[in-house]
Amino acid sequence: ALCYAELGTMITKSGAEYSYLIEAFGSLVGYLYSWTTVMVLKPSSFAIITLSFAEYASAPFYPDCTPPLVVIKCLSAAAIVIITGVNCLSVKLARYVQNFFTAAKLIIIVVIVVAGIVLMAQGNTENLSNAFEGSTTSFGAIGLAFYNGLWAYDGWY
Repeated sequence: ALCYAELGTMITKSGAEYSYLIEAFGSLVGYLYSWTTVMVLKPSSFAIITLSFAEYASAPFYPDCTPPLVVIKCLSAAAIVIITGVNCLSVKLARYVQNFFTAAKLIIIVVIVVAGIVLMAQGNTENLSNAFEGSTTSFGAIGLAFYNGLWAYDGWY
């Protein structure tokens, strides 16, 4: 975040990474980054997000087993079509939908945190007695955890 803040104050052009790469390495690198982002990175990130959504959304309908792959893929495709349709219909509508789901996520997070605090205050701490049992402290595992966290949050901004 600090690097981006510094770059934003030094290079005042809009375009974020694209502008920074053009300034540093020239227009070819900027074009290749832009093409890769539009054709590979953003669509695959969007597909992963909708597949995760579809898996979690269909899980309650299959309580004793994992949902069939065809159901997950169809629900994911439907989510992509609906999101694309909302964005094509109106930017204002897309903003309202995004604000609604962001508020819903924040409310759910608050409910989970408050419920956890209440349960801990009531003395339900048996799940915390051996919280780190079976975990590893190797630098490779810690680095992999951070990398996976960065990948998970890449498409969520």
